[in-house]
Amino acid sequence: MWMNLLIDSGAVGIVIPERAEPRRHALLGRGSGAGSDDAAIAPKAGPGSILVVMPSTLFLDGMRFAMVSSTASEVDSDAPTTFDYHQDGRLIWGEYTGDTVTEGRFVGEIAGAEVRVSFAHALVSDGSVVRGDAVSRAEHEDDGRIRLVEDFAVDGIDHVSVCLQV
Repeated sequence: MWMNLLIDSGAVGIVIPERAEPRRHALLGRGSGAGSDDAAIAPKAGPGSILVVMPSTLFLDGMRFAMVSSTASEVDSDAPTTFDYHQDGRLIWGEYTGDTVTEGRFVGEIAGAEVRVSFAHALVSDGSVVRGDAVSRAEHEDDGRIRLVEDFAVDGIDHVSVCLQV
């Protein structure tokens, strides 16, 4: 698990690039750089700059999360969709089921405090398959649990879902 940090020797102190909104938009195909790689929005390194790789504190292996809200569908609080995570370094994958989903799979990576995945699942309603990409921001609850706030798009419509560690 690693997080990238750009240090510019020409600056006073350490320069930590802010998370750029265009990255999320590019991953979802909404930005002008749709389909491009991260280099299109990477911070510009000036003379004397070096890239430092630091460990990320986000570790999701063996954790289960339950959906608590979504703009894509109403969440059944008695039988929400649950997500089981597996992790090996930055690589993550898992499966999910419940509520409106008969069966789903995701695969992706941990990047700092973000979880970036591609997903596919079959809908309970008609068996159709929904595919997409998502970027989740990890937040810590006061009780120590992790909350994942996920931005994703389905059929060109932006959505946000929230899942809480159970």
